[in-house]
Amino acid sequence: MPRMKSKDQDYNLLSCHPMTLRNKTLHIQSLLEKKEIINHIENLSNEIFYEIFDYLDGCAIYQSFSNLNIRFQEFITHSTFYLKVQFSSESQSNLTIKDRYERYILPNKHRIISFYCEEQLYYEEFIRLSPINSTFNHLESIILKHISTFQFIGLLFYLKSLLRLSSLQIFFDSCEDDIGDIYKLIFQLPFLKYLRVEIDDFEVSGLTLPMATNEQYTSIEFFIFFHYLTLDQFCHLLSYTPRLTHLHCFTIIGFEDTNSIEIFTKISNLVRLDLCIHDLPCNLCQALLLKLPLQLKILSVIVFDKDKSYLDANRWEELIRKNMPNLERFILSWHENMDKSFQITDYHKTIPNYFLPFWMKKEWIFRIVVRNDKIDYAIVPHSQKFYDFEEHLSYDRNSCPGVNLNITILNKNQIYINRLNSLFNIINVTRLVIKCSIDSMKAFIEILKLLPNLMMLRVTFLTHPDEFLDAKKDMIELRRCVKNSKITNVTIVNIEDSDYVDFIIDLFPQMKSFSLQIISNCELLTVTNWILYRIKMNKMSHPMKVCIQVNEGTNDLIEKLYEMIDSKKLLKNYTIFRKLDIFYIQWN
Repeated sequence: MPRMKSKDQDYNLLSCHPMTLRNKTLHIQSLLEKKEIINHIENLSNEIFYEIFDYLDGCAIYQSFSNLNIRFQEFITHSTFYLKVQFSSESQSNLTIKDRYERYILPNKHRIISFYCEEQLYYEEFIRLSPINSTFNHLESIILKHISTFQFIGLLFYLKSLLRLSSLQIFFDSCEDDIGDIYKLIFQLPFLKYLRVEIDDFEVSGLTLPMATNEQYTSIEFFIFFHYLTLDQFCHLLSYTPRLTHLHCFTIIGFEDTNSIEIFTKISNLVRLDLCIHDLPCNLCQALLLKLPLQLKILSVIVFDKDKSYLDANRWEELIRKNMPNLERFILSWHENMDKSFQITDYHKTIPNYFLPFWMKKEWIFRIVVRNDKIDYAIVPHSQKFYDFEEHLSYDRNSCPGVNLNITILNKNQIYINRLNSLFNIINVTRLVIKCSIDSMKAFIEILKLLPNLMMLRVTFLTHPDEFLDAKKDMIELRRCVKNSKITNVTIVNIEDSDYVDFIIDLFPQMKSFSLQIISNCELLTVTNWILYRIKMNKMSHPMKVCIQVNEGTNDLIEKLYEMIDSKKLLKNYTIFRKLDIFYIQWN
């Protein structure tokens, strides 16, 4: 007999599914690994089929498996096997929506737990066949995309009868009505726990909502909105949701009354806040954050405002120390343009304070990203996925306490180089990620000159090294620039042949860790052979590590590397190990 799937699920803040696709896949793999070798699909357990079918449209499951054999027929018709209905371009079959409704949905309304509709036309066709009402007595989740506000208001009348509805996600293309009226109706749903509202084309003035009374409080715990609100409207909206534990706000834009913070409702259970703000001064933003509960664990603040005090490290440290003692993850992003008004202020001069013990102990990393004439300053947790030279395993951040600088688009204009220099004069950049082409060679050299304490370099080549070598004057300048540099960890990306290896080894004979990303598995032995041969020819006898990332690492390649290195006598007293798709060759 099939088992009943648990309904006690923790929703991911930005997803309608309790588990990510990767986590589910890994879970299925772990289930399979516990079983013996399976020769036939019929030998898979019901538990595995439950996990597989969780990805699939319920109508598709019925159409594909109901007549396959007795086992599947009993399995999918059992009362505890719940179905998910999907109307999307990916889930469409040779059956019309009417056929799918009459054959599979109508007889199984009582077993449908989620309803997903991707297009307005699908919704219109389905709703003509059946309203979503109390006959769907197990429906827990509804996701509607590209629906009009008029259609949604009509639907809300029936949603009140769904006693199990705990998750609602609505994506409007536009909103000509007052969104406050729609929120009023949504907040009347008695058992809602998860709410997501997105509006592509939305005017700030489109929300009128009075402060909530005690009788109007909702049960919502996860709330995500993607539309513009003023700070005043935001405070009014949240007065209806005092039970929130997770809140994602995109976007608060400006304010009408500086006293609006005073009416902000205390949200005692909040543990996560993601906040995106435009045109809101730092003092108002931090006044809002002071209203948050002490148990807050995750805070993300993305800022689009000219107020440079957002950069003040001392101010953020004081706020967190005194008011957020349980904060585990902190993300802050503030942007500015390198235009004519760009100048270094006292707030910029606090950047070195982001490397004091308070920040280092929490492993919150300060980085700068330069995109042409724009600068993004950010604090991110160590676990955040951004490039931080993770392949160099021996790299200790405490021994390299400096800024991680990522130049994604290098503006070659000397004016911008000079403006960057004014910033580099007050900070210690120890790590650089950059893309380099023959056109940006001179600018690349200028940047290296401005970063005397650089210890780690990651280069993505956009030009073949032969073209660099042909620019003899630039190469002479480049060699002179890096001759006495402190760079010991080098990563190169996008290599096409051995010339790239030669180029880097000749430039940085002092390096202690050399990494390549990414090559195919079949090239691993050839590339490794050439790297070690060039290192030997250059008489680089100091302790060193070579890191090579392949498309898909396997342990059998380790043995092949040992055989190749020993047969060619390239190294002595060395070790090889693998971490995921990166192979490490290390010697003393």
